[in-house]
Amino acid sequence: MRTLLLATAALLAACTATPLPRHAVYHAADADLSITRIVHGALVVEMHGTRLLVDPWFDPGLFGRQTEALGLTPDALPTFDAVLVTHRHSDHFDRSALAKLAASVPTAIGPPDVKDRLAGLGFKSVVALGWWDATRVGAIDVTAVPARHAVPENGYVVASGGVTAYLAGDTRPFPQLVDVATAFPSLDAALLPIGGARLIGFAREMTPGDAARAAALLGARRIIPIGYGESSGFPFRWHPSKPVDRFVAACHDRGIERDRIIVLEPGESWHYYR
Repeated sequence: MRTLLLATAALLAACTATPLPRHAVYHAADADLSITRIVHGALVVEMHGTRLLVDPWFDPGLFGRQTEALGLTPDALPTFDAVLVTHRHSDHFDRSALAKLAASVPTAIGPPDVKDRLAGLGFKSVVALGWWDATRVGAIDVTAVPARHAVPENGYVVASGGVTAYLAGDTRPFPQLVDVATAFPSLDAALLPIGGARLIGFAREMTPGDAARAAALLGARRIIPIGYGESSGFPFRWHPSKPVDRFVAACHDRGIERDRIIVLEPGESWHYYR
C-alpha cells in the first residue's frame, strides 16, 4: 500500500500542468557569441555564423516537469549546423525532438555512450567525443571536457575567432574542473548548472553554492546560470528553491560582481562582442 501511495503521488506531481510556451522568435545576431536559453539547460549557441543546439528538452515526459515556459517551441527553431548533447538523461536528450531534428541538422555531437542512440534517431553524421577530444563545426572548435554525473557526461568548450565559452552540462562538482580552468584560462563565458538536484540525499548536479565556487575558479568574464527550472514527480528527488537568487548571493560572497552574471529568461538572448 505504501508503495502504491508513493507511486500515485509521483504520478500526480508529474502531471502538474506545464506553463504555456512563450512562442518567442529567434533572431540571429552578428555578435561574436550569442546565447539563447530555451528552458532548463537547453540552449542555442551561435558564433560567427555557426549555430548549435545544446541539450534539447521540449517534452518534459512522465516524471519531469518544466517550471518555466518554453522560450522557443520546436516549430520556431532556426536552422542548426549541429546538435550538441552532454549526456543521455531525458531532460537533456529529448528523443522525440532529436528524431525530428535529424532530418535537417547534418551533425550530432555527444559522448561515446550516446553515439548509437543518436545514429538510431536518424543523424547521418555522429561525432563521439571523449574527454579532451575535439572537432570543428563550421566556425566553431568544440572540445569535450570532463564532467561528473550519474551517467557518462561531457562538458564542452566552444571557441571561435578568439572567443571561448564553457558549457558545463549537468555536472556536479569534480576535481578536474581545475584542469578546464588551466586549459582555458581566458574564458569569455561560463554556463554553469545551478539546479542542485539531489536524489535520496545524493548530489546529482551543482548547487547554487557549488556553481559560485566553480565560477570563482574559472574566472570567466561572464557567468550564465543554467540547468534550473525543473521539478520532478519522484518523491525523493529534491531541487532547492530560488536557485538563481541563491546563486547570485553565493557569487557576491565570493567577490563576483553582479554585472558579470547574466540571467536569461526562457527565450531571452545575450550577445557578446569581444
